[in-house]
Amino acid sequence: MKQAILITSYKDFVQLKNLISAFDETFNIYVHIDKKSNVSPKALQELKTIENVKYLYQDYKVNWGGLNHLKAYLKLSTIALKDKENSFFHLITGQDYPIKTADYFKAIVAEKKGDYLEYFKMPSDCWYKGGMNRLEYYNFYDIFNAKKSFKWINRMIHFQKKIRFKRSINDYLGQLYGGSTYWSLSREVLHYVIDFTEKNPKFFKRFKHTFCAEEIYFQTVIMNSSYSNRIINDNLRFIDWKSGRGGYPAFLDENDFQEIINSDKLFARKIDENKSDLLQMLTTYKNNSL
Repeated sequence: MKQAILITSYKDFVQLKNLISAFDETFNIYVHIDKKSNVSPKALQELKTIENVKYLYQDYKVNWGGLNHLKAYLKLSTIALKDKENSFFHLITGQDYPIKTADYFKAIVAEKKGDYLEYFKMPSDCWYKGGMNRLEYYNFYDIFNAKKSFKWINRMIHFQKKIRFKRSINDYLGQLYGGSTYWSLSREVLHYVIDFTEKNPKFFKRFKHTFCAEEIYFQTVIMNSSYSNRIINDNLRFIDWKSGRGGYPAFLDENDFQEIINSDKLFARKIDENKSDLLQMLTTYKNNSL
């Protein structure tokens, strides 16, 4: 049996290639690249010819905060589930990196402790306004690119508030949950999410114009199911939400190395190999651990 690595990427394709190369033949790789990305046909072909890359396409234009991000995750999940040898599935980005060896990954699955997903009930103090504003107003991130037109998105939300308009939070959504986008799930649980999505188109449709729906969708579907009791509230990602170095989450660098390798996490998120030697340090450490 193998494990599937689902990757979304939009830039730094040399780093993406190095990331894919960090996984041996016990992993199958599935990649979605933002359709807006300026990636050459040559670079795409080079990535596709890597032996364990099973899928690499540009299916959607992905705006930050928009629904197409979630669509890309669901598409990768659907494709990866078609391969019967995949038993466990990890969702990451092109700026993440595996911290542990392949044997450690195998042990995580063999132990069968559960599935790994960060979750909390909504509304929650973790998010602004409890996170309910994400669903209560039309957030037009798919129509406008937030990096260029954030003020227009905000103006439309402000207008909805001014006229005292709110979208209904439908009962069929169940108890809402939020959490980290990134997860490590078994075949059984991920199959349930995809099957639920196909059978409940109205449920999925309600997440249109929801801000960062991918941070709510998987949590809500899974935690309202019979699989909720096997979910471990941990995404197994080493993430720095506090320092703000280069954004939120922060970009990790050499100063984080010791804390990263001492952690029980599977992946470090996020790293820019052009600004740090951290990737090389992690690669050397893993090779020495074999």
